[in-house]
Amino acid sequence: DVEQAHRFGIERFAQELLGVADSLEAAQGAAGGSEPRALLEGQQATLRLLQAAFQKYGIQQIDPAGEPFDPQQHEAMAMQESDTAEPDSVLQVVQKGYQLNGRLLRPARVIVARAPAGTEK
Repeated sequence: DVEQAHRFGIERFAQELLGVADSLEAAQGAAGGSEPRALLEGQQATLRLLQAAFQKYGIQQIDPAGEPFDPQQHEAMAMQESDTAEPDSVLQVVQKGYQLNGRLLRPARVIVARAPAGTEK
């Protein structure tokens, strides 16, 4: 029973993702003759399906733009001088992170603000 639970534990989640796959395949098939607006609407619909599946299964997005840098949740890709952002805050999100029921799946990859040269304490 435990082995079966491990093997098929994500079955319901996988079933939710089938709708996303179907939507992406339909968009790919229709891409040749579609207008850009129709393609955009299809992408938005697909993203909504994916976000709904994530929400249903406790997957939360980490989008820390403007927040203080947190090495437990964020991975600093670079530091960049900024006159407007607080030093050691997230200046730009390069790639959003994700949590599963509060457990980190992937850190947000970010660019961290630093004080302009000559203004550091």
